[in-house]
Amino acid sequence: MRLLQRGIPALILGLAVVAPSATGEAKESHSARPGLFFAWLSPDDGAVVVQFDDPAHVRTLARHCNAGRGVFSTQTGVKYQCTVQASKSASGQEQWDSAEATVQGESPQLDTRQFGLFSMVPVRTTRWATRRISAPEVQAIAALLRSDSKRFGAVQRQLKLATASVVSQPGSPTLAIIVPGRVVEDRAAFYHARRHHVFAKKGNGVSYLGEVPGKPVSFADIDPATDLPGLVVSEGCDGWCITLWSLAGGLAQVGRFGGH
Repeated sequence: MRLLQRGIPALILGLAVVAPSATGEAKESHSARPGLFFAWLSPDDGAVVVQFDDPAHVRTLARHCNAGRGVFSTQTGVKYQCTVQASKSASGQEQWDSAEATVQGESPQLDTRQFGLFSMVPVRTTRWATRRISAPEVQAIAALLRSDSKRFGAVQRQLKLATASVVSQPGSPTLAIIVPGRVVEDRAAFYHARRHHVFAKKGNGVSYLGEVPGKPVSFADIDPATDLPGLVVSEGCDGWCITLWSLAGGLAQVGRFGGH
């Protein structure tokens, strides 16, 4: 399935990722963060099966949505109404390890499916400044890589530093630097993705956070303790292969959205 192919600087336009409409089993959102989940932007596209690391957070989201309190798009900050229904066993008994969620609000006027990342609480910012990496920033990363050839030798050989992008909240001195790496392809499995490496810079200090499996297609404010963006990452696969990554305190996957 063909996914969004625009470059990172254009991604400031929004969080939603677009793909052709498709039928099939319900897509799934799994999150390690209470109150943070993926859903279709249009309820006409159906419900998304929502799960959390702690099943208790499914009930919390259901109580919140079904009481009419709504959720907020991390793309625009717009408030959406939401509904959550518990999964049911074959006998019809409610099972709260997962639930079906929909949001109702501003629906895209497109005949393609779009999803968004939603939060039970308003986000601080929906704006992200993006630009190409500067020469001093290239030099700072190169110096870091040279400082430990044992650790960074394999990484250094695959980095495309000249095409890296810098992402930040406007006015913040804390920067995320996203550097393209190697391409991984499995044609038999309809898989194609370019790994990307993530660095953080504040002042003169640069640190290496790690590798994400695909291209960051958009950014989200998911970590109140830092100005670094959360990364919504897409891999080209036979269906939807979306992951959400936190950069706070190191690189960690905190969510996913997908299914065939």
